[in-house]
Amino acid sequence: MIRLPCTEVFKKAGGVVINLVKLCIFALIIAAVLFGKVLLPEPAAGTPAVRIPVLAYHSVMSREFYYPINVPNPWILSEEVFYGQMRFLYENDFTTLTVQQLKDFLFYGGELPLNPVILTFDDGYLDNYLFAAPILRQFGFTAMMFLITSAISEETPQMVVYPTQFMSEAEIITSMDVFEHGSHSHDMHRRIDGRPVLTFESAENIRADLLQSFEGPLTFRTGFAYPFGGYGPTVINVLKEEGVRFAFSTHEGFIYRDSNPFVLPRFSVTSDWTMDYFIQILYR
Repeated sequence: MIRLPCTEVFKKAGGVVINLVKLCIFALIIAAVLFGKVLLPEPAAGTPAVRIPVLAYHSVMSREFYYPINVPNPWILSEEVFYGQMRFLYENDFTTLTVQQLKDFLFYGGELPLNPVILTFDDGYLDNYLFAAPILRQFGFTAMMFLITSAISEETPQMVVYPTQFMSEAEIITSMDVFEHGSHSHDMHRRIDGRPVLTFESAENIRADLLQSFEGPLTFRTGFAYPFGGYGPTVINVLKEEGVRFAFSTHEGFIYRDSNPFVLPRFSVTSDWTMDYFIQILYR
């Protein structure tokens, strides 16, 4: 029998281990070539979840209509302020999402672009068409607009300082390159004794109003925005029964993949927001 020194045994054993390691590395390289990827460990616990900030707007007015009478209204932004916000989004690589992208994310596991954001406009004011739409086009952005369909003008109105004017069907149609149009109710954008009517109306009346709004010039009927942010189990059930897939509230927060699609949060952008606060919201 041939006896090897201990050092020789260790050398041979070490050589076998090294060869096994090399074989494993080679197998991983072959897998990468054949299948285009290598299985990696799952992300560590605590990895930030994908989230979407939603910015809710109402009116945007040029200087001549904004100053001085509309300055105290928190729901009306000056054109300059809105331009500055959109410019920040553009320069920091934010991408506005469409209705389809939102549905894909919520229901079908769809992936999102880097820095997603959703822009919404409530009510359907003429100033959105005159002042907000050109700025959105300039930066290549789109937005979701929720229309009060009973307020749609029969003819193109003339822009005045006060009161705010609503778009006609002509403006709605010609702004479809920028806005996707959904329902903000037909005639339930009202309060009675301080309470939004959608919070206490019967299912029958809510359904009739919703279906009437669907007869308007909408580009999607799968989304809704609650007037004044008011909702309850009755309106949610009606929305579900009529094929609506998601609805926006006025609660603040971000949309996550597991968010309740019928109580989606939004940040209501008001005239007292500074640019620092706007940025803080996006990166909160």
